[in-house]
Amino acid sequence: MNPKIIDATCPRAEMEPLKQPHGYDDAINIFNEEPGEIDMDFTDKEASVVRWKIDLIIVPMVTAIEYTVSGILSTAAVYGLRTDLNLKGQQYSWASSIFYFGFLVWQYPNSIFMQKLPIGKWIGSMIFMWGLCVATTAASTNFATLAVNRFFLGLFEASNNPTFTLLVSQYFTKDEHALRSCIWWAGGPIGAFIGDGVSNGIGHVHGKLSQWQYLYLIFGPITMLWGIIVFFAMPSSPMSAWFLTPRERKIAVVRVLRNHTGLQNREYKLYQVKEALRDPQAWMMFSIVFLQCIPGGGLNAFNKIILTGLGFSSVESTIVAMPEHAVQLVSVLLAVALPTDRKMSRLGAVYSLLTCTVSYIMCMSLISSNIAGFTKKMTVSVMIFVGYCVGQIITPQFFLSNEAPTYPTGFRAYFITSSMMIVVEAALMFYLLNENKRRDEHALKLGESQTTSENRVIQTDLLDLTDWERTEFRYAW
Repeated sequence: MNPKIIDATCPRAEMEPLKQPHGYDDAINIFNEEPGEIDMDFTDKEASVVRWKIDLIIVPMVTAIEYTVSGILSTAAVYGLRTDLNLKGQQYSWASSIFYFGFLVWQYPNSIFMQKLPIGKWIGSMIFMWGLCVATTAASTNFATLAVNRFFLGLFEASNNPTFTLLVSQYFTKDEHALRSCIWWAGGPIGAFIGDGVSNGIGHVHGKLSQWQYLYLIFGPITMLWGIIVFFAMPSSPMSAWFLTPRERKIAVVRVLRNHTGLQNREYKLYQVKEALRDPQAWMMFSIVFLQCIPGGGLNAFNKIILTGLGFSSVESTIVAMPEHAVQLVSVLLAVALPTDRKMSRLGAVYSLLTCTVSYIMCMSLISSNIAGFTKKMTVSVMIFVGYCVGQIITPQFFLSNEAPTYPTGFRAYFITSSMMIVVEAALMFYLLNENKRRDEHALKLGESQTTSENRVIQTDLLDLTDWERTEFRYAW
């Protein structure tokens, strides 16, 4: 077979032969370099068994224990960290922001390493180093030492989200992306719920160390242990999954390829980087993620401080914070408008702020579903996380130390950016609908079938083509 490349952006695309056969996705190796085998038949029951195995092995790995450390800084703040480290003015806010400078610095190098190294070994190593930084934070003695730990903590954690986004696209079909992304992100509130329970217990401990130090000394080693487990248990791809039989590995590859989502290709393609930078969809997702950081980002660093400002003690704040990981009740505006004596009602309003996470989760799912081409997918992931980092760096600066603990400026920023986010989300939906319509009309104009044969779809997937290069590609919205 002589594969063809199609430029879907041209009105009448020319068909050109592929000049570099090595452009095939690595998935072809599992078929012993016999592309014809990718038309293998398998039953729905076999596909279901494969999916369940992946759900039971891969999904827990990307939802588990490391998320328990996500809210430690907020709890540490009310457990004596700010006093012990003698933090002044905006230093606590900068301690939160510095984490995302590390996050930002590591985005592009991380995308390169992810493409060149076995993904399980890479993310396992990063989780281990992340846990080590968590543990060493307990040794912080002032703002400078805390800032150094926070920077490297952000640097090592930066690998998590891009890696998990890639794993979703590798193992699951387009229709399965949103649910798996939600399950993955469910690890956050579940882990935070467990973490708050442990933190509450620590709040009753009075030992030689400060309570905030015990937080880091407990959660750090737990995260390091999980990194070791992931290092050895996470397969590099479906083609080498230890929990699947040889036939099931082929089924895992084919079921994904038949849904246009693509697998991992080791070749770095500069043209896909340029395409990503010209894609309006990528920039709209960038904007959504950036904007959602304002209503959501401040909670990680200031949540417990806000709760103590409502009248709860430091230990009580770890308990009353638990429902916010699941409850989504009222608007941000309500939190600002309620009178100060309505403590429980205002607490419900704080819980509702967690709804902003949904926009971020859906953008992660859209990367898996709507961006094709391995290098393009990784580039858009980097763009999204740059937006996330910039937003998280800016957010703590809305929380002015002289406005503690109610932070009215921070809450006004919540309302404004949430409104802006609605506008961008609507624009993205209309863009994707219009693009699908344009592609349908173009296919009819050229007399092409809108239901492309499975063989053609799989062949183009193995060529690692982008969504712009595939006339049969349609966007999820």
